Amino acid sequence: MENEILLYNLGYNIRLLRKSKKMTIDALAEHAGVSSKYLQGIEVGNRNISVKRLNKIARALETTPESLLTIKSSNLENRDDKLLNTYEKLKKVESNKLDIISNLIDDINKLSSSENNKKRP
Repeated sequence: MENEILLYNLGYNIRLLRKSKKMTIDALAEHAGVSSKYLQGIEVGNRNISVKRLNKIARALETTPESLLTIKSSNLENRDDKLLNTYEKLKKVESNKLDIISNLIDDINKLSSSENNKKRP
């Protein structure tokens, strides 16, 4: 799971820098010599990336691979920051208690869903 968090943060940093430079995924993909679909997978944290491709993307964004790998909590959206913190807490919980927590989350989602349905005309 730690690798997934690293990939998510890498993708988030790439997306953040790309958008700050007002680049589209297609434009960045072309400059980096990768496909748009591959780059999109990286940005959402679903694709692994080689050092060679990371270097190409960093050069296309006029930065270094190190800066793309740096995880800064200020870069994380508030929701994502909360999710990462919750994940860290859950890693320490005994497995039998995880079932209880999972059931609570399901119940909360059901309540939220039913409340949203009541608000609709």
